[in-house]
Amino acid sequence: MHNVMTKYGYGNLEIIQMQYGMQEGKMKKRLASIVLATVTMLTACGGNTSTASGTDTQVEKSQTIEQTSGKKNNYTLLTGSSGAQYFTFGTAMANEINNKSEKINITALTANGVSEVINMVQTNEADFGFVTYDTGYMAATNQREYEGGAKYDNIRVVMLGHTGVKTIVVWADSPYQTIADLKGARLATASGTSAHALDSAAYGAWGVEIPENVATMGYGEMAQAIKDGTIDVVNAHGPNPSSYIMEMISAKPIRILGQTEETLKTILDAHPEWIRATIPAGTYEGVDEDVLSFGNYSCIICRKDIPDEDVKEFLDVVFGMDLTTLYSYGDSWGYNNDNYDAAYENNDVFPFHTGAESWLKEHDMIK
Repeated sequence: MHNVMTKYGYGNLEIIQMQYGMQEGKMKKRLASIVLATVTMLTACGGNTSTASGTDTQVEKSQTIEQTSGKKNNYTLLTGSSGAQYFTFGTAMANEINNKSEKINITALTANGVSEVINMVQTNEADFGFVTYDTGYMAATNQREYEGGAKYDNIRVVMLGHTGVKTIVVWADSPYQTIADLKGARLATASGTSAHALDSAAYGAWGVEIPENVATMGYGEMAQAIKDGTIDVVNAHGPNPSSYIMEMISAKPIRILGQTEETLKTILDAHPEWIRATIPAGTYEGVDEDVLSFGNYSCIICRKDIPDEDVKEFLDVVFGMDLTTLYSYGDSWGYNNDNYDAAYENNDVFPFHTGAESWLKEHDMIK
């Protein structure tokens, strides 16, 4: 892994940290500190890096960042927590762009979740950022957690990434043959509005409700809890195969409960922000048939007033990278992604940036 990180220049990453305070219930931004740090290595425990996120930190508006490399336009890219998927992809992308581009420079910064990224891009406090498409869609259409709030009219889609698939796992020797059988089972769900929405839809299509007092756990915690016998089902979500499901299989055989064509239609008709997905036979030992499911996918957004040519430059470099050296599904952040037409169907409410739309059409990613 060290060789991979060296390839994409993690040792040269500059991270800018700024803080803001709270006064009488309203955010009053104040510059508290600027910390320049060099990331020398990503160790198993995540390394020591400065961040530009959290409940008490915020990146100053990108327009105030001083240009440092000639005539290059400088931008920020909000990723995720240090060592997580978005962080790994984002820092690699930023360093490749900085090494290859003569037009733009990207500073990759950590962020405290998708909602923070959306809010900061919307208010011009960041330029680019990683989000889940469905949450961006909810913001752009003022639904779910964004209902009744301010209009999110400054966020635009740049590109799509890997798909997270709803994967409902039980023991193979359990009595649960379909999702309908899970009524009364001991459940756990992941934290966050999006995770709860995905679980509620997956179960609701079968007439099963998620209890209000359902336990909240991380996916790895769920895998351990089912092995300990404290829950009956793991409501996983993410790219497959996953390490925590593989760990379950090391204990005993599993069964994955999927959707039917009828239940999937019910789900997708109500949720144009999600997509049809399949867990192929053989993905996990003992799962010998394709499992029909659904999912959401990651994407990168930006503020709408970034020049078209700079967004195209971003895509030129990133689509030329081999991100499978970071994760096996890294090619989803490139030409091996079949979800662009589905996302483009929502272009009237959650639009692509005009530069991205032009580039993606030129490269046959959008028909």
